[in-house]
Amino acid sequence: MNNSKILYLFTRTPLHVGAGASVGAIDQPVQRERHTGFPIIPASSLKGTFADIWRDGLHEQNGKRHLRVTTKKGADNKEEVDQVSDAAWLFGSDNASFSFAGALQFSEARLLAFPIRSAKGSFGWITSPLLLQRAVRDEVIDKAFLDKLQEPSDEEAVFDAGSNSKLAIGGQIVLEEYTFKHASDPPERLGKVLADLLTDPVWAEVKDRLVILSNGMMSFFAQNACEVAQHVRIDDETGTASSGALFNQENVPGETLFYSVLTAFDECSSKNAKNDRRKAEAALKLFGEKVAEKQVFQFGGDASTGLGYCTVKLNGEKGA
Repeated sequence: MNNSKILYLFTRTPLHVGAGASVGAIDQPVQRERHTGFPIIPASSLKGTFADIWRDGLHEQNGKRHLRVTTKKGADNKEEVDQVSDAAWLFGSDNASFSFAGALQFSEARLLAFPIRSAKGSFGWITSPLLLQRAVRDEVIDKAFLDKLQEPSDEEAVFDAGSNSKLAIGGQIVLEEYTFKHASDPPERLGKVLADLLTDPVWAEVKDRLVILSNGMMSFFAQNACEVAQHVRIDDETGTASSGALFNQENVPGETLFYSVLTAFDECSSKNAKNDRRKAEAALKLFGEKVAEKQVFQFGGDASTGLGYCTVKLNGEKGA
């Protein structure tokens, strides 16, 4: 039985999941894949954010936070597990007396579509054959969409060049400062299928704003078209910038689409527990209900300044 689903994350505001200090011009870069330069959201950030909404399953014990596990004395006066909280069931327990892995396993959130400034139509979404091939491998889209797709050259792009195109200018498009010639139209229905992945009024326009670039140009824009915000702390006494408090922070722009593969397993905690063993399908159902109820989650740093708010949707089973 397939116990994996696709979790979509669509940034409503810029997102910063930091990679630590940098030796380059950006003081605080975002986390990226080393070999492609594509931004990612690490699985640890996803798990931490989602686990936090089950905060009722947390309690203080010896000054530390533990996922709640209830125990009782058995007939032989040994301690037995009586009940495991939903939080512990889904995300695991680090209780020293009873630790186990959670039922949910997150992959890192990978890039699928990246917003880019356009000379016509304000902006478009760019992707590449590599990103689409990954989406096929992860069963986000059907492989039939790539049967006739060929990677364009670095000077070309795959986009709708018709008279009603929202991005084309005389058979070309201009993204940032770069002009791309028309190589071919996107695979039929690909834009519509991508639009149906997520219910969002902005993302719904992807079918009219989709551009497929070469893998090299996709990597270039993903590394150089993120926004860079300059931060400074003002000294209250002098009214000027505090010494050493000026830094540049890189953010993934709003309207970026990521996805993560969420896999569930049968409960690990029940081997010593008295309650019935809960199944992977039940874990996915409970998690999906909470995601559908909340819909908007915050990931990464600077929540107090509005960064990292994302529309989140748990789709059907992979390949469904």
